Amino acid sequence: MNCSKYTSNTNELPKTYKYSHNINLKTHKKISILIQVIFIIIALAMVGLAIGFDFPIKSDMKTITKMIITIGLVIVYMMLHELTHGVFMQIISKKKPNYAFRFPYLTTGSKSYFNKPSFFLIALAPVVILGITLLIAIFFVPNNLFLSLYIVLGLNFAGSAGDYVQIYYLSKLSNDVLLQDDGQETKVFILK
Repeated sequence: MNCSKYTSNTNELPKTYKYSHNINLKTHKKISILIQVIFIIIALAMVGLAIGFDFPIKSDMKTITKMIITIGLVIVYMMLHELTHGVFMQIISKKKPNYAFRFPYLTTGSKSYFNKPSFFLIALAPVVILGITLLIAIFFVPNNLFLSLYIVLGLNFAGSAGDYVQIYYLSKLSNDVLLQDDGQETKVFILK
């Protein structure tokens, strides 16, 4: 990707830019429904794969033990997902991001302004990095842990639906926009 046609990342909004609009994935009804539909489609596809390929989803462990392990792995995954967003925000902006818990979500935000390629990298880094890591790990875990890890793998792809939708909407914007994600919404800034 030739980044020369994109605006530079910055920690202060250039005077040549102005606020245009925001994208709030949680409160925008149409976007929220789209995210939920994508989540359900991916989750059903993961269930279909497990059934179709007869994955080893049975376990000798007690149900309560499996539930505790799975819930624990999901919580760790959610923290790693947001931490991955934050690490990439910090690498690109050289500024520490902010993390928050807004039930039932963990969020990561930054006061920095990112160009499209940087923003897309930040948005997609968790699903790619954690997806590859989980795909590799799933071949090495004992059968008793397969289902728990497979659920986390499914959550990785389905739970990133908001990131996919955000990328889709932002990809329609001009290449010179600046984007700021404070953890609650993404603000779009355009040239004056």
